[in-house]
Amino acid sequence: MSDNSPLVSVIVPCYNMEPYLAQTLESVLGQTHRNLEVLVVDDGSKDNTVGVAEGFAQRDARLRVIRQANQGASAARNRGLDQARGEFIALVDGDDWWAADKIEKQVRHLQQHPDLACNYCATQFVTLEGKLLHRRFPKTSNLSDYYLYCRNPITNGSTPMFRREVFDEHRFDENKPRNNDVDCWLRICFTPPRRWKLGGIPEALTFYRVTPGSLSDKLDKHYDACLDTWNKSHQYAPDIAKRFASLAQAFQLRNYARRAFSMRQGAESRRFMREAMKCDLRIFWYEPLMSLLTLGAVMATPLLPGMNRK
Repeated sequence: MSDNSPLVSVIVPCYNMEPYLAQTLESVLGQTHRNLEVLVVDDGSKDNTVGVAEGFAQRDARLRVIRQANQGASAARNRGLDQARGEFIALVDGDDWWAADKIEKQVRHLQQHPDLACNYCATQFVTLEGKLLHRRFPKTSNLSDYYLYCRNPITNGSTPMFRREVFDEHRFDENKPRNNDVDCWLRICFTPPRRWKLGGIPEALTFYRVTPGSLSDKLDKHYDACLDTWNKSHQYAPDIAKRFASLAQAFQLRNYARRAFSMRQGAESRRFMREAMKCDLRIFWYEPLMSLLTLGAVMATPLLPGMNRK
């Protein structure tokens, strides 16, 4: 990497990430693209997150620790944006990590595609211990309004890199405790008069930890946050929201049905799929194979051994 390579600001929002933060920071500071500033924003952690981060700061001058009272992930990201100096902005949560060449490949991609304001990569979803669960490879080019609104190609908050000027216009909504990243992506894509263009790299360069927990509790809260995001989109992109909000809801419910099925929660999987079909039957038009497979699987749950039927 040449000495005149662009500065990339990496923002790492953290809250009680002591068990995982070291792996995150090792992957960031070990990037093949060396011209970095790493802004670890501690959001009022009650464990030793700050101590872990300060230990890295003592060994590598590229890293700075910023502390604030607990205000949520949006406020932590915005605090990092306030102090970022880089030409490009990358985000990573404090429990995820990156392949060593992620930043190098994303910088090169944005330099080769000056029409793009943001790029992203595929994701490897892993357990808390780092065991691979599955991978997601979103579309990387020719992204339709349908795909941007309903299918979230960025996938999660640890994959994207942005040109600095995007955040001169948009910030994370500090009034949204959940789904604040998707809310930001949608506003970037659909707020007039300037709709920023996205593209991706078809390589799984991000490792995203999936936290366990109560299925119904987590999904109910997540769905409420998604509904708030889609309702908000009627304010800044009414035509897009009118076309696709119900379809986005149906896809989300279908995804919950698949997750419930994978956790052998038969009744929950059937409930979510019924709600998806009530919401918008166009899921069978836009993604017929996956939707039909999901429907067949969840309807067969009473016949499957070991499946919770209640």
